[in-house]
Amino acid sequence: MSKILTTIIILGLSLFADTAKVEKVSDGDTIHAGGKTIRILYIDTPEKFESDKLTKNASENHYNATKEQKLGELASAYAHQVLNNKVITYEEKKSDKYGRALATIKVDGIDYSARIIADGYACIYRKADYPFEYEALLANAKLKKLGLWKVDYETMNKLCR
Repeated sequence: MSKILTTIIILGLSLFADTAKVEKVSDGDTIHAGGKTIRILYIDTPEKFESDKLTKNASENHYNATKEQKLGELASAYAHQVLNNKVITYEEKKSDKYGRALATIKVDGIDYSARIIADGYACIYRKADYPFEYEALLANAKLKKLGLWKVDYETMNKLCR
């Protein structure tokens, strides 16, 4: 095997990653960096803005939308603390119907999606093929009532199904 191929295998997909400074945090799972709006893959945080999704969640789960919005504001504050003005490494997979880049991101070399789930501020986005390891992180956050699980366990349990 050539040295170049060996190096590519060792480095994995990081050769295809870009770096950028986070310019703005919109909410727990959406940021602006490198001139792009990035929807962070594999996570879903509670909604903080009025939207069809917020209305649907509240209706399906039988709770007042303001309960979810409170959690959404806390998830956004978490993201702001961890990401704002930080240099991230991101790997764009594709774009969504809103023109946002769908990407995995790392901050300080740590997978942000894994971190926010482990700290209890996000659910796993189950409509995507996510890393299976996230299940244990979510179960631990739920068991130990970390982050949003401590604030409103019942609502988080409905959102993280």
